[in-house]
Amino acid sequence: MIDHALFALSAGIAQVSTNLDNLAVLFGLIVVMGRRRPVVGFAVAQTVVLLLATAVAIGLSHSTYPTTIGYLGVVPLALGVRGIWLQISGRGKTDTQPQGAVISVVFLFLSLSIDTFAVMTPLLAESSTSYRWAGLFGAATAACLLTGVAAWGAPKAKSFAPRMARLDRIAPYIMVAVGLYILLNTGTDAL
Repeated sequence: MIDHALFALSAGIAQVSTNLDNLAVLFGLIVVMGRRRPVVGFAVAQTVVLLLATAVAIGLSHSTYPTTIGYLGVVPLALGVRGIWLQISGRGKTDTQPQGAVISVVFLFLSLSIDTFAVMTPLLAESSTSYRWAGLFGAATAACLLTGVAAWGAPKAKSFAPRMARLDRIAPYIMVAVGLYILLNTGTDAL
């Protein structure tokens, strides 16, 4: 039971860390558009990403090559290394001022959530069913927490956006850690 709780916590941490840039953009959108449309768009996008990651993970776990799922850890590892490189070279900047209707906000957050999808899919795919549900619960709880923070912080959005953008600097390191975990905790151990 404790191992399921810890797995849910780790999935929640991965969800939060890969969405800090989204939260900074969300606060920027709240400043420009008000609270309702950006928060709804963010919540819908997070739901879609988690559902897609779960569907792909279930499909991969039932594939004819379940031992190759661990190699998906290369994706978050590569994205994390790329993020660290962009930080070191000074090229990783986030624009926090885009505008649009709810559907365009959803598509904006879906495009920004590729890293979440890349982390959650292999994490859920290489887990047994009970751990997959625990991880999905942890990630969904984290997504709800992020949505609640955004709704609560809407009046203070101008000051929160730059702070969230600074916190986003830890996301590549967590992605590298998740990628390494996935690579080391699968059939690739035999290599």
